[in-house]
Amino acid sequence: MASMKLVHLFRRHLTIALTLFQSLISCLFNFPILIKIADSFLSLYFLYFCDLRPVTVDLDDGETTVHFWISGHRRISRPNLVMLHGYGGNSKWQFVHQVSDLSKSFNLFIPDLVFFGKSYTKNADRSVEIQARSIVGGLKKLGCDGRGRGRISVYSISYGGFVAYKMAEMWPEMMEKLVIVSSGVGFTQEQKTAEMRKHGGDCCSKMLVPKTPMDLRMLVKISTNTGLMYVDWIPDFILSQFIAVMYEKNRQKLLELAKNLLEREEAELPVISQKTLIVWGDKDKVFPLEHGYRLQRHLQNSRLEIIKETGHAVNVEAPTTLNNLITSFVLSV
Repeated sequence: MASMKLVHLFRRHLTIALTLFQSLISCLFNFPILIKIADSFLSLYFLYFCDLRPVTVDLDDGETTVHFWISGHRRISRPNLVMLHGYGGNSKWQFVHQVSDLSKSFNLFIPDLVFFGKSYTKNADRSVEIQARSIVGGLKKLGCDGRGRGRISVYSISYGGFVAYKMAEMWPEMMEKLVIVSSGVGFTQEQKTAEMRKHGGDCCSKMLVPKTPMDLRMLVKISTNTGLMYVDWIPDFILSQFIAVMYEKNRQKLLELAKNLLEREEAELPVISQKTLIVWGDKDKVFPLEHGYRLQRHLQNSRLEIIKETGHAVNVEAPTTLNNLITSFVLSV
């Protein structure tokens, strides 16, 4: 009898243990806990190693909230630098390789663009203009009003370049210098479509807003020259968690932003007055280098820097070189 009780007790405890183990595995695979943890570590890195703090700004329109990471101690001797990200996650994930160095030379303002990260709007507009107005509205609330020490320089990459160019056009008194990295600013609708068709499939859903691990791997390989081969070794469940955290909440709105960008027929690109640094990877497969030359010819007050053996994601493949170019350009008199 005693032995039978021991067997039943063992089976009971084994069943409980297996149930807990199954629940843990299910949590790891189905709930994006790993990416949430990684995102939390990035926040700690921004806070304690880069002296940045999170700030959420409600705009006067009553519809829009913009989330920023800003320098905790803004120094009068340092210029203000706004960093605008592209598609591919929120500002933390895109600028993690750059913020530590840049925070030593600048007062940083790093927003999540609307529908990325923690920024959001109830406005139905999905244009680049709404992004520009939202960022400028947030910056003015934070003291960057275009007067004296309130002027800014902007570093932008890819989609962020479209937003930065619109800011330079609409608020020239606010922006001193502009850095555009790997951005298709000035593309006609036909040029945008032609470039995206080279990669096959639905560019909106697969390149800009990935839905499956295969889509995300394709995005990484197209965006980088090296292809970051380690992405092939990352398990699907981790990539699925990244997609869930970065894209699922606002998937439809992100698709609408991409659709507006790709299908909107642009007027002739205005010539902005700001001194502009254009940076391009010579192996860019998203916006090939010829478009960097075209943008340089369009802007007389600009120069083009080409980074060798680098693809579209210059911020990932060559962050140190890019940081040096940004710092020397913005700090130069």
